[in-house]
Formats: sequence, structure tokens, C-alpha cells
Amino acid sequence: GSGAGAGGGGGGGGGGVVDLQHPARPFDGAEQNRMQDQLRTNLTSDEISTRSGGSAGQVAYVEGWRVIAKAQEIFGFDGWSSRILQLQREYEDHDSKNGRWTYSYSATVRISLRNGTFHDEVGSGCKVDKDRGKAIENARKEAVTDAMKRGLRLFGPALGLSVYDKDYVTEAKRA
Repeated sequence: GSGAGAGGGGGGGGGGVVDLQHPARPFDGAEQNRMQDQLRTNLTSDEISTRSGGSAGQVAYVEGWRVIAKAQEIFGFDGWSSRILQLQREYEDHDSKNGRWTYSYSATVRISLRNGTFHDEVGSGCKVDKDRGKAIENARKEAVTDAMKRGLRLFGPALGLSVYDKDYVTEAKRA
């Protein structure tokens, strides 16, 4: 059935039954079954990126554009939406020695499906740049993208949840 969004993961994950800002339009049974099948599918090794996580070693992640494209593919262009609920500056610093600005932002984003199911998640972004405006702009964009990715992952493995399964990521990268 089409239950309410369930919260999960640390630091956020609020879910709800109805988003009063958008009237619900239910998915029909065939759409729901197709979406469930697609959401249960793990990401392929080509869809998983890695970056240095410092002392944590290599960290698996999914690029923002890819998660958005997959959401479009699974839910349709009018089957989902995102909304920034909060965007807040957490930190600001200017290093007068090297002329660099550091900005850190947090964002709370709601991902809503057209049937009213939604997930809220928090993301963060930090950027350093000599151009103050660029540091602010890029930290804000990174925070919103991070929150969006974290919210979409709560819908299933196909939208990023699979990168949290370290055994799966290891096997996928070997293949």
C-alpha cells in the first residue's frame, strides 16, 4: 500500500502522511508497483562515486544530478517536488592572511511525492574561497543538494540508500 513516509537515518528523516501545501494525487496501482520495484533496485557501480573521506578512507556517494535524474525517472517530472524549509548560516570566517572566506550552511529540505508522502532531511555545505560571494553561494547550494540527496535516499536503494550498505558498495565496485 501507499503508507506514510517513514523517517530514518541520523540527524533528520522526518516523514509524514500529507503535505498540506500540495493537494495529494494518488498513484494508481500499476504506477505504485512499478515505483516500488524501481526503488528497491540497488545503484549500479557506475552510479556510485567515491571521494576521499580523510581518516575514514574512501567514502561512497551519489552525485546530486544523478539522484535528481533517477527521481525523475522513477516518480515522473510531476510526481515529486522539493522545497527548502530552512537555510541557515552556521559559520563564517575570514582569514586575513590568505584572503579566504569560509562559510558553512545547513539546509532542511522536504521531498514530497504527489500522493502526499514526504521526507524532511538536513544537509550541510562548507566552502572556502577568496571571493566571498562565491563561498556563500557554493556553501548554500551544497547544503541544499546534500539535504535533497539525504531526503531522496529515504525512499529506497535506487535513490542513494544503497551507498550506506558498505558490503554492497564493496561488491559493486569489484564487479
